Amino acid sequence: MSDDRYHNFDLPYYKERISAEIPDKILDFHTHIWLSAHWKYIPWETQSAGTKYMVSEENYSIEQLIADGKLLFPDKEYNAVCFGSPSPVADHDKTNAYTAETKTNKNLYPLMIAGLNTTAPDRIREMISNDGFYGYKVFLNWFGNDYGNIRVQDMIGKEEMEIANEFRLIVLLHVPRDGRLADPEIQSGVQWLSKSYPDAKIVLAHCGRAYLPDEMKNAIHSVKGLDNVYFDTAMVMDPLVIERVFDNMDSKRVLFATDLPIAMMRGRRVQVADHWVDLVYEGNPESAFRVQSNNMRATFMVYEIIHAIIRAGEMAGISDESIRDIFYNNGIKLLNDVKKNK
Repeated sequence: MSDDRYHNFDLPYYKERISAEIPDKILDFHTHIWLSAHWKYIPWETQSAGTKYMVSEENYSIEQLIADGKLLFPDKEYNAVCFGSPSPVADHDKTNAYTAETKTNKNLYPLMIAGLNTTAPDRIREMISNDGFYGYKVFLNWFGNDYGNIRVQDMIGKEEMEIANEFRLIVLLHVPRDGRLADPEIQSGVQWLSKSYPDAKIVLAHCGRAYLPDEMKNAIHSVKGLDNVYFDTAMVMDPLVIERVFDNMDSKRVLFATDLPIAMMRGRRVQVADHWVDLVYEGNPESAFRVQSNNMRATFMVYEIIHAIIRAGEMAGISDESIRDIFYNNGIKLLNDVKKNK
């Protein structure tokens, strides 16, 4: 990272356009931590199909997450929900053990990687009770962008959800399929989770992966009456997407999230035809749907996510107080409810 670029552009931009719009405490509800030793192999170093779907850092340590939080929000208290890689090429025993090391840090809230038949129920209970976990980041039982015909019920099952319901756990779910939350089969699966396990907190990562306005238009109706379903905003940078959320459900069900380390790139996720493209500065690794150029002014994607939330609130007529709650209060209420039930 260029110190000159940070001090000459990013930091002034933050001070002028971001800092006054957000609260003194920030809770980022979707961040990753991992070490190279946690990978069975580094996926993007192979030539297999899908390996370059989302190329990132080989190492992103606890210390680096904390440092990036301070860099992004130098005048705020940064807090984060964190977890390892949910990919099949990660060793989940190793990454969960590493994530558990955050339990002594008052600003970090760990989730375990868990999914259908990945971990024995007794072991899940032990990890929730002893290792400080607040719930699950659901295992992605596919590789890259090969979503196929996977259903929500293929990702997490009755035994895992009964424990989540008992302890009121966070269940952070990256929904499958090309149609994302707009797919009727996925909508049915989310509704099954919500209605069958009403005390679990179902958080749909990336607003149900509805990064584009038309995707959200076809998705939002499916969760309108599900009070235990929440959206995190990780990598969602189009205000129209979030405006459609605000127009159809309580803003208290929206949680600020980034997807660090991905959102440390400088650039923006934009729509081109019928798909998103990450337009970023040169120097980032090659990846699918990633276009690089230095012929633009850009700052951290984290700030673009924040802008999308604030602009969407203005368009939807949401109060300033409710918008500020998205950046801390909405999420901390969920975590505190887990804490008192563990």
